[in-house]
Amino acid sequence: MKYLLRVFDTSGSVQTLRVDCDSSAAATALARARGLRVVSVRADARGRRRRARWSALPGARFNVELFARELAALLEAGVGVVDALRTLGGNERREASAVVYRDLLRQLEEGQSLSAALEHASDVFPPVLVACVKASEQTGGLADSLTRYSRNSALLHELRGRVVSAAIYPSVLLLVGAAVVLFLLGFVVPRFASLLEHSGRELPLLSQLLMAWGGMVHAHGTELAVGLAVLVVTAVVALRRAAARNWIADRLLALPGIGQHFRVFRQSQFFRTTAMLVDGGIPAVRAFDLASGLVSRTDRVAVAAAMQQVRNGAKLSDAFQQAGLANAITYRLLTVAEKTGGLGPVLDRIAAFQEAQVSRTIDLISRLIEPAMMIFIGVVIGGIVVLMYMPIFEIASSIQ
Repeated sequence: MKYLLRVFDTSGSVQTLRVDCDSSAAATALARARGLRVVSVRADARGRRRRARWSALPGARFNVELFARELAALLEAGVGVVDALRTLGGNERREASAVVYRDLLRQLEEGQSLSAALEHASDVFPPVLVACVKASEQTGGLADSLTRYSRNSALLHELRGRVVSAAIYPSVLLLVGAAVVLFLLGFVVPRFASLLEHSGRELPLLSQLLMAWGGMVHAHGTELAVGLAVLVVTAVVALRRAAARNWIADRLLALPGIGQHFRVFRQSQFFRTTAMLVDGGIPAVRAFDLASGLVSRTDRVAVAAAMQQVRNGAKLSDAFQQAGLANAITYRLLTVAEKTGGLGPVLDRIAAFQEAQVSRTIDLISRLIEPAMMIFIGVVIGGIVVLMYMPIFEIASSIQ
């Protein structure tokens, strides 16, 4: 597999290398054997090149995680912030991302701090990253803060990826089943209907309904295809809007059974991000407020109420329990943090417990939903076939 490496050569300049190795570790070792200092490593497969061409289109999203990781690597190597941003911007092939780097450099050259420059581009950089950088500017650990943010972002993306991957197979199975059903209704059933119309026998009620549905699909196939295409495009456009995604998230949270697991999934991201902010030197109340955007709107109100109780002098564990944000394990761990003062590691542990629970749920649902979907689709398709052939069987039996 090919890997793309950004390295320092012996003269101190940045170069981009493309090497063919079995793993990223092997690629890094190969570069170091040549006397090069590795800044970042990423896969350079064909699929990634296709995504890179797609991301070059207008509206492409800036990769904040990669930005934080590469900037941290350059800072750890002793490069200044301005030079590091200039280096990253000069090696950026996407015009949309290059514009972001130029805007950041312009802000810094005007005397603004890095956190102020990031905050100025609030449509690109999340408030969590801005808060991390602002806190590190006071403590002097900018590289560590960026590394912590990129690591936290990678963990969150990995968990989200597991959830998305678990939903891909049932979705594909459902789409294939729906396509087969539409083919039967629009192509096969009308031909059976024309054959049975001249039999002179009365069809069973379910067979009549099936023939009627098949005739409707066959007669209005173009209109149905256009309507389906419009529905898909509308759904894609709606999902790009935050309001639509929040509405879908609220509906998922309201589902019995699944809603509670989805809530745990979002809370694990909330606690993981808060732990990262607290470890970066941000006060706990401020950290919880910044990370509250990762939970649902109902839990967001609960977090605000809990933080108000903390400001009024209540214990963090009691405030979270009264707001319905802490189960028995979370409450016990928060009481430990209050005694030891180690809130960041405790929040990381809470997130780890919740992520393990989400992983177990994903595995269980995957094992149950896949055979259930296959059985459901088999019953639907088999039912259509039986209802089509039932009148033929009756005709054949009457002839005998």
